[in-house]
Amino acid sequence: MAKTIEGKCHICGSVGPLSFEHVPPRAAFNDHGVLEAKIESLIGKAFTADTLTEKAVNNQRGAGKHTLCVSCNNNTGSWFAAAYVAFAKQAMPAAHTNSNDVRRVRGYSIQPLNVLKQILTMFCSACGPNFAEKHPALVRYLLNPESREYPNTRFRIGAALFDVAHSTAARQSGISGRMNSESGKNETFSEISYPPFNFVLSLTGDFPDSRLVDITWMNEFSHRERSYVFLPLLALSVNTYLPAVYSGKK
Repeated sequence: MAKTIEGKCHICGSVGPLSFEHVPPRAAFNDHGVLEAKIESLIGKAFTADTLTEKAVNNQRGAGKHTLCVSCNNNTGSWFAAAYVAFAKQAMPAAHTNSNDVRRVRGYSIQPLNVLKQILTMFCSACGPNFAEKHPALVRYLLNPESREYPNTRFRIGAALFDVAHSTAARQSGISGRMNSESGKNETFSEISYPPFNFVLSLTGDFPDSRLVDITWMNEFSHRERSYVFLPLLALSVNTYLPAVYSGKK
């Protein structure tokens, strides 16, 4: 019998049994086992396949954690997940073929608002239970599928393709902060990088990498409204444990 995991839901904040939330959704190429390593175990180590294998735990269920109560998991999954899966399936061929120095505009037939809300649901899982608790407008936004009252104008979602051919690992981070040496600004953000996308949630309005494309405008659409949208996404590779650092394969 599987052990019951209890805790605080990362969306509604209720305390009780938590269900396993795949990040990204299971049908979006997240249906196989993954090796998971905490950043603390990698600091000071060379980022190699051997190091990852040594420090990682095999998660047979796929990337994800016990983060959502059954109600929030079922509701957000039924409202938003299918739209994200459809988006991911359209983007995966480009993630395999795009060069990381060529920005190609591609069209996607998607439900933009549903996709945006699924991405924010994923970030709630990544950022811990206190994140949504501090932003009640975000909870209302996600738990009302029709709502277009975007929770915070400083919350911006940046996107890029995940360069499958030149990446050595996927990556997920909670709230991170760093000083941008060029702009002198403090950047606060969270990141989810898993094929076929790299996503960054900026909490300060500025992206940690200028190559990310802002997709927050997807909030302009209605729930389940379908549109053919064009996105000029670069393919960025993931080859370090440092959040939002993209580079060519070493």
